[in-house]
Amino acid sequence: MTTHAPGPERPPGPRGHWLFGNTEEYDRDRNGFLERCHREYGDVFSYDARTIVVSSPDQVHALLARTNKDFLAENSPLAGPVDTERMAADAELWTSTRRVGWQGLHRRVARAHAERLREIFRETVGDGETDVLATMAAFFGRATADFCLSVDAEGVPEALAENVAAIDPLSRSSLQLPPWWPSRRVRRFTRSRERLLALMTEVVRRRRLAGDPSAQDLLGLLLASADRGLSDLQIERFLRGIMLAALGVPATALTWIVYELGRRPDVRARLAAESASAGDVPELEELPYTEAFVKEVLRLWPPTWLIGRTVRRETELGGWRLRPGDQVLFSLYRLHRDSRWWSDPDRLVPERWLDPHVAPARHTYLPFGAGPRVCVGTQLGMMQLTLATSWLVGDMEITGPQEATPDFSGLLVPRDLRVGLRRKVVPRGV
Repeated sequence: MTTHAPGPERPPGPRGHWLFGNTEEYDRDRNGFLERCHREYGDVFSYDARTIVVSSPDQVHALLARTNKDFLAENSPLAGPVDTERMAADAELWTSTRRVGWQGLHRRVARAHAERLREIFRETVGDGETDVLATMAAFFGRATADFCLSVDAEGVPEALAENVAAIDPLSRSSLQLPPWWPSRRVRRFTRSRERLLALMTEVVRRRRLAGDPSAQDLLGLLLASADRGLSDLQIERFLRGIMLAALGVPATALTWIVYELGRRPDVRARLAAESASAGDVPELEELPYTEAFVKEVLRLWPPTWLIGRTVRRETELGGWRLRPGDQVLFSLYRLHRDSRWWSDPDRLVPERWLDPHVAPARHTYLPFGAGPRVCVGTQLGMMQLTLATSWLVGDMEITGPQEATPDFSGLLVPRDLRVGLRRKVVPRGV
């Protein structure tokens, strides 16, 4: 165990209710609660006896960089005993598998996926009044299953969507329920998780028996890496984790993209001009302004707006002592809009990403995380979002109300955003 010099026990923080602590106030307005506490207590404060919240870029960077060593990523929506060593073993399993999974993002597989993605977009994003989040979830459900499983994706988008939908109500409350709790929400989540894992087991077994190494998808690359000794269980769990992350987050991001497109006709016109000059399935190098726009939307509206880590062993962060099982949280939304690090922090300014000589302050822009648990799909996600944005402005007219209320209860989503999406008279590329 790493030894550390003794530090202060706990940072200051709001006292809250004698029985419920800060849970009720936090759940009423999560972002507002964190903002008020930051104003009152500064860059680090205690949420409760076992949880602190940090805000400075250096603290956030240290938390993410020391993940898998001093801190662990825990993302179960259900409560349970904190077993830091089991979590560490799971982290090592994930890390060993993702070393192979990185190969899934190489140019050949990504390009093959991009070609198929064009057809998925045409088939999924259609005419008429649209529940934007539901439409984008359907698009990314198919897109994610295609990248991971291609020809073996039948039934997976539906199972994936059900698993995400089952997680959502559990994530909307700070009170985590144990797996045995007699609740319809818990039973729904457990069933949906088991169904998705069973599908993964069947797909991996069938593909391994077929022995076809030519499939241009992530599963094919994982199975082809026989020298790495990946078990079917490792592959199944890795694929489920990738697909869950690659559905909700980019679908939410694309929903915010539609929101901003509707509010900024000047930006939309510039994006449309760039789209018209590019190919039907362009390389990202052909879409510099579109990519900058996507980066700026991810700054303003990071879907994973709140990130947490579990303390693995006694350590310190920012001079404060932490014990095994403690929790450390930070708000990516607050970091991305902090006026200490950003000019015009609440305004959409894609141009801030176009000057190669101007970069954000270190550790202040982290839409895909950082450190050992940085999102494995960063490049894939940027490619999908940039291409989808180009197709939206190239193929579609966006009409209707553009106001939406940010919902911080789970992923950061624009609540109940509905717009008119109608194909242009002469769609590009036809």
